[in-house]
Amino acid sequence: MSAASRLWHRAPIWRAMLYCIPLFAALTLLYPPAYLTRIAALRPVFDRVNRTLGRTPAPPAPASPSDASPDATPPAPPAGAPDNGQQTAGGPQLAAPPITSDLSGAIPFAGRILPLPAGTWHPVLTTQSGPHGELLSNVLVRAEGGIVTGVIIARASTQSLPLSTVDAMNNGCHDDRNYLSKIVPSDSKVLECWFTSHVQIEGQPLSDSVDIQTAFNRLHVLGFPIPYVMLVTTWNYAEAAADHGANIENVTTLLSPARKGTMTLPAPPDRWLKQELPQNPGAQRFVNAANGWMDGWTTMLRRGFHGDLTNGSPDLVRASRDPASFLPGE
Repeated sequence: MSAASRLWHRAPIWRAMLYCIPLFAALTLLYPPAYLTRIAALRPVFDRVNRTLGRTPAPPAPASPSDASPDATPPAPPAGAPDNGQQTAGGPQLAAPPITSDLSGAIPFAGRILPLPAGTWHPVLTTQSGPHGELLSNVLVRAEGGIVTGVIIARASTQSLPLSTVDAMNNGCHDDRNYLSKIVPSDSKVLECWFTSHVQIEGQPLSDSVDIQTAFNRLHVLGFPIPYVMLVTTWNYAEAAADHGANIENVTTLLSPARKGTMTLPAPPDRWLKQELPQNPGAQRFVNAANGWMDGWTTMLRRGFHGDLTNGSPDLVRASRDPASFLPGE
């Protein structure tokens, strides 16, 4: 069986990240993010860990979560700690960049280019994991009128990974619950597919991945309202490497179907199942618009993977207009 064939029968990278959960959990205990140290009930746990390791407990943060604002500058790290991040020797690293940074067009990512949908995006969380730090992730948010209209969760390798790392990478593209799934024809060394679905933000965990949970917790602490339902678009790309490994990228974008400037959805949260759409025309219109947008946007994602994009180019600007974005003046 060829390397590409083996790639084709592996599971989504989301599951591969599950193996990192114990490391992320240990990392959180060893180097807790600032917003967790503000929670009084958790301070004794962190103090006990610090005493066990012979460290002086960090002083309590002066502000409560309710005092934080989206424009607040993250507190300075203690002396000797990595700036705005946490790490363990040889282990994964997490960093919470200033969320006030503005990003648009296309940004460097994992030695490639990551195109961004229309609008201004802000960094929420970055992670680096793997034995040599070869797996990167980046979570970005877009908000209009103070309400989240989009979230990007991008993951990519900076060097060839074992095929076991991308187990079941394309399984998500074969889920009957998806609104639309598409396998992109390609040569024998490439796996590419994308799909659209939805997720209910309220009432259930968004993901088992600690980095995604941490990113959404940060958005909550900073006071970013998120609509109860978000439409999900996911693009998976894997390219066989000469060493029989794989170079991969996975970009998931959550788009808000709510009426612009509000949290009002075109259909109740429990009416977004695929079979319910015909009875909910507003929801169906948004899903159809997202499907049409992804059909063209994946070309930009593919070009970014190969470094063939110019920030601000007319074709990128045209393709970037997703159905949840705002034009100036809207």
